[in-house]
Amino acid sequence: MADFAALVADLKDKDPKEYFTSFFTRSAFKTYQIPAEADRIARKAIKEMFFSSRELIERCEQAFSYDPLCVEAFFVWFMLSEDVYVDQRFAAYYEHLSEYGDLSSYQKHCFLTILRFYSDFLMDIRNFTKAIKVQRQVIRLSGELSKENVSRLSFMYSVIEEADDFYRLYLDAKFDIYDYILLIVTLLKHEDRLRAREVTLDMFKNIEYAGYLDHMWDIDENDAKQKEFLSAIDELYDTICAVPDFFSFIGQVQEEAL
Repeated sequence: MADFAALVADLKDKDPKEYFTSFFTRSAFKTYQIPAEADRIARKAIKEMFFSSRELIERCEQAFSYDPLCVEAFFVWFMLSEDVYVDQRFAAYYEHLSEYGDLSSYQKHCFLTILRFYSDFLMDIRNFTKAIKVQRQVIRLSGELSKENVSRLSFMYSVIEEADDFYRLYLDAKFDIYDYILLIVTLLKHEDRLRAREVTLDMFKNIEYAGYLDHMWDIDENDAKQKEFLSAIDELYDTICAVPDFFSFIGQVQEEAL
């Protein structure tokens, strides 16, 4: 059984055209899972992707003529088209934000999916300022600060070193170890040690093993959770190195809190 999530996840490093050609076949449609909320028009657009004998891009355009929010068609078109045309189509969708409230639940799901792809695209071309704007709209429209949404914003705020908006996100959302470290580093880059101290103390309360940060050599790598914590810090090490006194700062805050 396949669905849209599998369509996206299984692409990986495959050649997109070959992958999509083998994925969208008449026989594959029999086991493709379409969400129950999809209406007749949405199903017609999806079916076009599987049953048409047209070239892939032409299939997409035909599917869009039925349902402009067909995510199957959009993903194929997105992966096979040049950036300049992708950007233009994304911008066209973005202009319809005000119509979101009039969409059905399935259409809202598809629209948000396309906006997430827009955020991905903007991050890939290093336009983090616009990507943040789009990601904020995803959060506003969906009404949820999910782990994925928080992680995306945390990463982007850290890249552009935006301390104030990052701190406001911290006040509103639940952070994991990655989010905490990225925010602390960002605040220290701005020499905002007061807020960095506040966030560090909160991290000690909410993140297991955070107290090991200034003496990582005491981590027991035979313990799965401790090893996972160590792995997270290893992934963030290059970011942490941007603040040479990061670990001594963490140790100082810990000592003062005792």
